[in-house]
Order: sequence, then C-alpha cells, then structure tokens
Amino acid sequence: MEWLGEQLNPILVKETRQALKSRQFLLTFGLLLIAAWGWSLIGLVMMEVDGGYGQAGPGMFMGYYCIMAAAIGVFVPFGAFRSLAGEQEDRTYELLSITGLGPRQIVSGKLGSAAVQIVIYMSAIAPCLAFTYMLRGISMPMILLAVIYTVLGSLGLSVIGLLAGTLTGEKHWQVLLSVVLIVGLLIVFFSAVGMTGELAFDSNVPFDSSEFWMTMAALLTAYVTYFALVFYAAVAQITFVSDNRSTRLRIIMLIQHACLVAWFGWAFLRVEFLEEVFLYFLITCGAFHWAIMGALMTGEWPELSMRVKRGLPQSFFGRAFLTWFNPGPGTGYMFACCGMIALGLTACATLFAGLISGTGGNISGSDMKAVVAFSVLAPAYVIAYLGIGLILVRFLRRFTQSTLFVAVLIQVLLVSVGTAGPFVVASIFNTRAFGGYSLLQITNPFWSCVHVTDRGALAPEVPVLLTLVPLTALFVFLFNLPGILREVRHVRIAKPTRVAEEDEQLAAEAKPQGPIQISPWDVQ
Repeated sequence: MEWLGEQLNPILVKETRQALKSRQFLLTFGLLLIAAWGWSLIGLVMMEVDGGYGQAGPGMFMGYYCIMAAAIGVFVPFGAFRSLAGEQEDRTYELLSITGLGPRQIVSGKLGSAAVQIVIYMSAIAPCLAFTYMLRGISMPMILLAVIYTVLGSLGLSVIGLLAGTLTGEKHWQVLLSVVLIVGLLIVFFSAVGMTGELAFDSNVPFDSSEFWMTMAALLTAYVTYFALVFYAAVAQITFVSDNRSTRLRIIMLIQHACLVAWFGWAFLRVEFLEEVFLYFLITCGAFHWAIMGALMTGEWPELSMRVKRGLPQSFFGRAFLTWFNPGPGTGYMFACCGMIALGLTACATLFAGLISGTGGNISGSDMKAVVAFSVLAPAYVIAYLGIGLILVRFLRRFTQSTLFVAVLIQVLLVSVGTAGPFVVASIFNTRAFGGYSLLQITNPFWSCVHVTDRGALAPEVPVLLTLVPLTALFVFLFNLPGILREVRHVRIAKPTRVAEEDEQLAAEAKPQGPIQISPWDVQ
C-alpha cells in the first residue's frame, strides 16, 4: 500500500485529504445520510401495508435519486470548481507550477479527488437504491442505467467546473462564474430528475433492443470525446503562454467529426429507407459543433512563440495537411470551414448513395433539392459568421489585446443581432414579423435554414438565399485569406544549442543507460 501510495498523483492525495477534512464534505455527507434515513422512514410510513404487495419501487427510487443527484451532481462539481478557482484567487497556483508536476497532472489530480468523493457518496446511497428493487415496479437495469449516467454526468460537470475555475483569477469574475455555475448545475439537476422520473415510472425502456444499446453507445462516444475536449481545454488554460495549446484540442475536434460521420454511417446502413431527417440531423449537429469550436479557435493569438515554431511540420506533406493544427485564428477559421464543407459534401454524397442503392426511393425530388440547399446554406452561414467575427477580432487587436472571451462574445453578439435584428426592423416599420418568412430574415440562420426544409416545393426565396449567402461567405473568406496565408508561412526553426543540450540531459535522466556488456563473461 505504501508503494501504491507513492505511485498516486500528489495532487490527488493533497486534494483528497483536504476535501475529506473540509466542512463542505462533512456537511454534505452528513446531510446525505440524514436525508436517506429520513426518506426511508417517510417512504415506509407512506406505503403502509401496500409495501409488500404493491409497486412502490419507482416512488422510493426517485426520492433516493434526488438525494444522490444533489450530492454528486451539484456539490461535487461546485467543489471541483472552487478547488481550482481558489488556487487562482490565492495565487497558490504559482507554487504548484514551479514543481515537477505538469498542468495535466494538476487537472487530473483535482478531477480524481472529485471522483473519490463520488465513490464515497455512492457507497452510502447505493444500498438504498438496491432496496427499491425489492419493492417491485422498477427493474435492476433501470437502476444501473440511472446510476451510471448520473455518475458520468457528475464527472462531466466536474471537469466543466475545473475549466470554469481556470478562466480568470480576478475575484469579481470568480463570483460571477460561481453564480452562473450554480444556476447551471441546478438546471441540470432538475432536468435529470425529470427525465429519470419519466423513465422510472414509465418502465418501457427497450433494454432488449439492439438499437437502444447502439444509441447509448453513440451518446457515450459523444460524452467521451467532449469530456476529453473540456479536460484538455482546462489543461491548456493553466499551461504557460508560450506552449502549444491548440494542436491537441484540434485533433480531438477532428476525432469528434469522424465519430459523428461514423455513427451517421451506421444509422444509414441500418435503416431500410433513407429519410431526409437523418441528413438534416447530421448537418445541424456538425454546424453547432463547428460554430462553437470555430468561435473559440478564432480567438487564439496569431503570433507563435519560438517554442511552438520549433515543433512545426517541415516536410511538404506535413505542411500541407498538418499546418491547420497549428495555433492561430486563421488556421482555426480554415479548420472550421473545412469541417463544415466536408459535412455538406458528406450529406450530399449520402443522398446520392441512397438513391443509387435504392434506400432513398421514398425521398421526392423536392426533398432532394431541400437537402442539397440545406447542405449549402448551413455551411455558408457558419463560414460567414465566423469570418465576420474574425475580422472584428483582428480589428480590435490593433487597439487592445482582445482575449478568447472577447472573441466568443463577438460571435454571440453577431448571431444575436442577425437573428433578432430583422424582428426589430419589422416592428419599427409595423410589419408582421412572425407572419411568414421574407428576405428580411436573410441574416437569421435558424429561420432561413428551417424555411429551406419546409415540405413541398422550394419557396421562391430559396434561390436568392442560395445566391446571396454563399457569395457573402465566399467574400468574407477571401477577405480573411491574407491573414490565413500569413499564418501558413510560419516555418520550423532550429533549437538553440542550450535548449538542445538541456533536452538531451533530461532524456538521459529519464532513461539512464545501463552497463554495456562487451563479452559474455562480463557481469551485468
């Protein structure tokens, strides 16, 4: 056990000791035990003599589930947020950064401490959840499914809390983030209780269906990839400024894109007849993904440090295919544009493949035109809005050092103005804003894309949309092209002699060479 303790992450040991001795843990664990004990008595009294003959399992389960979800879904993520936010506020993170621990070890140690607390809370409430199975009315797979997804959700919220704790070190911003995080955790808590209640009392979960488990696997894939993305985003936030913070995140984004297309391909092979709703779902998920990721990537700093330049690709194929993984707003914008264009082409290729194979025979000609129009319009809107946001960010950086938060705020304001602006103009001129779609709504990406997918023949506004929006996207892309080319021209530089010697020394210390055996009689 001593050897095992030496192998553990030092941050995990420190955080676990502090957490288990804190008043917050003692209060939460005590309230958990009292609430579980109290609900057991109240539930048994309410059941009276029906407990042995009726189906009281769902009601008792939901009471225990609310207690469990409050403990591991609200208190644990907020505690993870405060553990890292406190380091930023008290300026004690500098003491951690000068040790031999890397940023990934620090974040994983604090996340491991949250996982230990989850295990302790679950050890107290799990017997109560198992007791509800004997009351009938709820199946054991349903109990396990609810527990597993709640634990996974708690870990996901904990890593989001760690990311929120790295965003700023200012006291007033930390207070604001605390309020926002608490409100978000409460919303997630009530949503989880509502959905679990429907599943517990409905008891029609198709556990014997292969499609159900494949859907669960698809959701788990999305969870794992986004968990890794948020985790390494938190690691990037606390690493030193001159390090490469973007390449690992962009690789994860590409993996997410590939997983989305792979699961969609599985659904395409499983369905007997292809429907256009599958294609709309693919493009919509990809559009939201690349819009959010693009807003984050366009807020990166355009200048590369010497440390990053020493790791740039130098071969022809490396520069052709790996340059877009380098840090920078221009390469990030190009990366997002390629992702959206690839999604549009994938949807169109799937449509034509369905027609050739015969699975798309139930798609009419007007629906085919709507899918193609949607495949063109949605990427065009994403490319246009991201490009306009990048132009504004570059303009602001001439006067001030705009941060990642400012870039994301600009994108949110742009989409908000483009969505709400037409309604304001329509109300000023006393026209019916919600009476029907008109070209005044051309800046509204949501209504415009939905209008294209309306049943029946294509609306007369669609040709204008398919002309003006892609042309605007092309114009915005060409306007950003000089900035993209400046970032592409970055080349690898050689390591200074001192840095090369230090790297060789560190490598030798990490892997010391043993004695060399010259003859068979030499003793090792």
